[in-house]
Amino acid sequence: MSEKYKVAVATSDGKTVDSHFGHVQSFLIFEVDEESGKAEDIGERDVTAACSGGSCGGVQSGSDSGCGGHNGAGEGHSQMDEIAKSLSNVDYVLVARIGPHAIRALAKYNVTAYDIVLPIEEAISKINEYRIKIKERKNRK
Repeated sequence: MSEKYKVAVATSDGKTVDSHFGHVQSFLIFEVDEESGKAEDIGERDVTAACSGGSCGGVQSGSDSGCGGHNGAGEGHSQMDEIAKSLSNVDYVLVARIGPHAIRALAKYNVTAYDIVLPIEEAISKINEYRIKIKERKNRK
């Protein structure tokens, strides 16, 4: 029996991974069959964007810290934690950009984030190939 896993995708058009983690208002959720690589759209997860007006938790866009950086401990951080919690049942999150705080928030739930700008189908295919390679390496040991 083939293993299945879930991927949350930040997209503005439903075709391309093209949205920033902190700016997205919903994620498309896909269930992927590892053996076939087939990804099935199983729904959407609505969230409240953590970033707005060019800042994120007190961090200005364009700063070295980026969205979710260490400089701001404001509202954006708690909202990123809430977004991470709402995605806790997926294995991967695909986004165009993501800051360090959001990566850490997702990691608390064993969710791995990748910043990648590609068509969704191609991005999921790359994740699937990576998963298979990792398993092959583990099996060789």
